[in-house]
Amino acid sequence: MSPYRRPPVSAHHLIELWKELNGRYFAGLLPPIDLVWSRRLTSSVGLFVSHRGPRPRLDRDGLRPPPKREIRLSLPLLQQVVRQSKDGEQEIVSTLAHEMIHQWQYDILKRRPNHGADFLRKMTEMNRDGAFAITIYHSLQKEVLALTRFAWRCRQCGRVYRRQRRTIQPRRHHCGICRGLLQELVGSVCRIPTKSERSSYTTASPSQRSLQPLQLSFTF
Repeated sequence: MSPYRRPPVSAHHLIELWKELNGRYFAGLLPPIDLVWSRRLTSSVGLFVSHRGPRPRLDRDGLRPPPKREIRLSLPLLQQVVRQSKDGEQEIVSTLAHEMIHQWQYDILKRRPNHGADFLRKMTEMNRDGAFAITIYHSLQKEVLALTRFAWRCRQCGRVYRRQRRTIQPRRHHCGICRGLLQELVGSVCRIPTKSERSSYTTASPSQRSLQPLQLSFTF
């Protein structure tokens, strides 16, 4: 396998990291979850995903079916971080810890993942000993833009959505901010984004950047 395709941390090592963080910061209460290196995730470094809400309805036997949940880590973005920085593996650990807080919100608190008071409290607690640098938003805007090949702009509010693949369908998706119609930008993806586009990307919360419809997910 090419070194550019090989995950910077093996699946086994990733599971061991998850177990260590679970025991140290979550009292071992987090249930097992799939940890996935994603080649398709290029707009964020990490993603907690569930296809159901935190309180699924009872089935015919009066049981709550276990939801399908997973934590995805961006292979393209985190590979770049590891190649460019001596602290690259620490960035992977911090990203995993960030998504584990969302898992904690979902599995333990039975709440939809967010960056509210619960998240900030747990983030502060985990950052206190200096082993982490967990943040709310990542700082890899240049790396994200470098992987971008396609873009769409909301006709109503002007929000720009950038993707590595043509995954947005204007007939099906709408702007996550104003529900406006989206128009694909042709021949403009390679240009340097304007100041307003850069600021909108770096300051907007993940929930604001989301398109509708979406599965329950939270990005970092």
